[in-house]
Order: sequence, then structure tokens, then C-alpha cells
Amino acid sequence: MAIAQQSDSDPVITRRSGRLGLPPLDTYLSEAWHYRVFAYYWSKADIKSRNFETFLGRAWLVLNPFLFGVIYFVFVGIIGGGGLDSTERLAFIVGNLYVWVYFSSSISNGSGSIQGGAGGILAQSAIPRIILPFASTLTSAQLFVRSMVAYVPLHVIADRGLHIEMLWIPVLLLLTGLFALGIALLMAVLNVYFRDTSRLLPHLLRLWLYLSPAIWAYTRVDGNSTLDVLARANPAYSLMTSWTIALGGPLAAEPSITSQLLVLAEWTAVVLALGFVVFVSREDDFVVRN
Repeated sequence: MAIAQQSDSDPVITRRSGRLGLPPLDTYLSEAWHYRVFAYYWSKADIKSRNFETFLGRAWLVLNPFLFGVIYFVFVGIIGGGGLDSTERLAFIVGNLYVWVYFSSSISNGSGSIQGGAGGILAQSAIPRIILPFASTLTSAQLFVRSMVAYVPLHVIADRGLHIEMLWIPVLLLLTGLFALGIALLMAVLNVYFRDTSRLLPHLLRLWLYLSPAIWAYTRVDGNSTLDVLARANPAYSLMTSWTIALGGPLAAEPSITSQLLVLAEWTAVVLALGFVVFVSREDDFVVRN
């Protein structure tokens, strides 16, 4: 398929898709890289539009995961019978929830970026649409870094200490964002064709949180039962286990953070590649269906 601009001279082909609906990837990626500054400023404007540049906006950014952490701390303490006097457990839950907010907001905001405020851009420009979910991921990453500054005092009070595994945090930050971006690309396409996807997604993400070692320790599924094996097969198991070890140190000899990072990297590569192919191949439909 070719889209051409008519002029007095020969038509200029702006996009030519192959059998799978994909344009030449080198050209597409080059164009996407050209708009990286646009993505940065779009992300910056998105942060301002959510009032995160105000005092109350910044306070809510920090307090929201913290309050949920307190609720889950009480809930897990009562249900699990582990007591409610452990500041280390509170820091564990709150730290993991900050990570989950970064991960889940990247997915939910990225998946809604095509059907959201970008409608005018899609109709009036020819920018690679993948820039919009990427900008949403960049926004979530910036907000996560800001919120983690507020987590530091709790980390110190809980005496979680300094660990060599903390050196992996920049790698985890990147892998988490790319993993979420891959899922967001898939969900963005689905949301274009099925508008109720955006309404269902928060519930699915909340269920995924409960099934992942975020508010419960990854050591609880270290056995060989069917449920333990299924729990470890959860893609978010390696994600949250890696973050738990990076923030608070290993809870057991196995699994190691390097093994979990390798698993996370494999999931990220597969999901990001699949999301990219599906998203770019359906990109021509976005303007028509928007």
C-alpha cells in the first residue's frame, strides 16, 4: 500500500507497506528516532497537564502508592498472621507498589494514548504513532524516579540497608519500561478496535498485581507444587522479584537477581517485538478509526 502526496512533480511516497502491513523498518525507526525530542516535550507537557508540577500534585504522586501500601500492609498482616509491627515489611510493600505504579501506569496510559488526547495529532500529522506510547512510558518513568526519592526515608527507617544488587536498578528501570511499552503497544491496538479495553484494563492490572510477588514475598512460591510453578511462570514474577532483591537484598539464596533479570530480559524482548510488529502493522487504521 502506498500513500502519496500529489503535486506538480512526481508523487512522493511517504509510506509503503509490505505483506504484513509493515513499512521498511529502517525508515520507520529512523523517523521515530527523529521525533525523540518531540516525545520528551510531549511527556513534559503531560506531566504538567496532570498538575504534577504543583505541590498537591507532587504530594499525591507520593502519597497514593504509600497509602495503598499501608492498606496492603494491614491486610497482609491480618490475613497472613505475620503481625503489624514490621517496618521492613511496610517498606517492602510500599517500595514494590511504587514499582508497580510505574509499570501499570506505563501500560494503561500508553494503551490509551492513541484514543486519548492525541486524536488531533493523528489526523493532522504523519509522525510515527509509536512515539505516543513511548512518551507515556517516559512520563511514567520520570514520575517513578521522583516518587522513589520519597521512598528513601522509609528504606532507611526500615533498615533495609545498602546492597550490591542496587547497582542493577538502572537496568531494571529500563527493562520495566520496555516491558510495559510492549504490552502498551498491544493494548493500544486492541483499544482501537474494542473501545472497552481501556475500562477493563485497570481491573486486569489489579488482578495481575495480586498474582505477582509485590505485596507478598517471592519466597512463598519456591516449592515444586503446581501452583508454585504457575506463580513463577507469571511474567511479572521475574519483574517484581528482581525489584524486591534490588531494593532490599535477597530474601533467600535462590533465585538470584541475575537469573531473574535474564528471564525478565527474555520476556521484554518477546513482548516488545510482538507489540512493535502488531502496532506498526495496524498503524494506518488509527486515523480512520479515531
